[in-house]
Amino acid sequence: MHTRAAEIIAIGDEVLRGEIVNSNAALIASALEDVGWCVVRHTVVADDTEAILAAFREARARIVLVSGGLGPTRDDITSECAARHFGVRRVLDEEVLEGIRAFFERVGYPMSENNRNQALFPEGAVILRNPLGTAPGFRLSRGEKHFFFVPGVPREMARMLHAEILPFLEGILPEGAHRAVTLLRTFGMGESRLDERLEDVTAGVAGVTIGFRTQFPENVVRIVADGRDRAEAEERLLRVRTEVERRLGPMIVAEGERTIEEVVGALLTERGLRLATAESCSGGLLAHRITNVPGSSVYFERGVVTYSNEAKTQWLGVPAEVISAHGAVSDRVAIAMAEGIRKIAGADLGVGITGIAGPGGAAKEKPVGLVYIALATEGGTQVQKQQFFGDRDRVKTWSTAVALNLIRLYLLDLAGPSSLR
Repeated sequence: MHTRAAEIIAIGDEVLRGEIVNSNAALIASALEDVGWCVVRHTVVADDTEAILAAFREARARIVLVSGGLGPTRDDITSECAARHFGVRRVLDEEVLEGIRAFFERVGYPMSENNRNQALFPEGAVILRNPLGTAPGFRLSRGEKHFFFVPGVPREMARMLHAEILPFLEGILPEGAHRAVTLLRTFGMGESRLDERLEDVTAGVAGVTIGFRTQFPENVVRIVADGRDRAEAEERLLRVRTEVERRLGPMIVAEGERTIEEVVGALLTERGLRLATAESCSGGLLAHRITNVPGSSVYFERGVVTYSNEAKTQWLGVPAEVISAHGAVSDRVAIAMAEGIRKIAGADLGVGITGIAGPGGAAKEKPVGLVYIALATEGGTQVQKQQFFGDRDRVKTWSTAVALNLIRLYLLDLAGPSSLR
């Protein structure tokens, strides 16, 4: 058995039939790989006793992570199957039962007798607490082999994975298997050019690899460093990451799971600036992305969707003659929108977006995907012409991503060399 091998077993008819996407497996696999474990197998089985027991018997990895089947209903049989596989009885954990009762009291619902089953665990199991729901997880070990059982609800599983399981797994890694990982999110350069730019970046640093993946509309650079211990892995990672940052510069928009809208929000807050948006073809998506960040009311003043020509004139003061002379999709109109919303809102920054999202509305000189994005500030207004490709949703997503990056780059120039990431 590979000393770093891990296996994932998902239990549930709805997963097997494709009614829900097995997002848990993706999250678990990524997290295990990030701390140094090698996922060698994924299995999905039905809510069936014999199928579940067969999957447990077939598991060959040192670490087996099982998700699903810990609920209160009759088809939630994972705990029973685990007890049978390990040859033990199930016992009631009074502390867990009291916690389940307290959970129902907090949410104001009566507790069903079925929920009592969630406090029954295979004898000898180590309980994994679940403050987000009523289904605790548990760990069963036999020698150097460890089974972890977690609920199928993604947010409950994720919390348990990071708080309870990964620290344990990092502690039992064999010597030389420690790992440090970082993700750098980039914007404005494709995978092939990124690969060329970073071709020899790991030269002279042992145990470090670089990978790329597209997470539209960004490209993610994943740096993985292995070492004899955590300190060595992190030191190697830092050396390569520093060089990657030097080569890519402002094309790196965020780190880890942080989004560009979170970065923009942090920069606006740091500078004490307020933003307002005027959108046409993006239909309010920019305002939506900005306000998805908690605390955005500190820096976001307002957003308007001025879809028609009349709305652009009435709400933003875009001169009708400018629209008539240049068309609603033009640099002049984007500039007028940005300057208009900045003035009306009394904001420090104003953004205007106008374009053709498609599939209709295009002309030879103005094809689908043509978008103008303007940023108005105290020092003047800049505008970008972009030609995007893809369906309506992709054009809207591209438009807002470019707008956010335009704001970010402007704020970084204001903020100086010490950028927030």
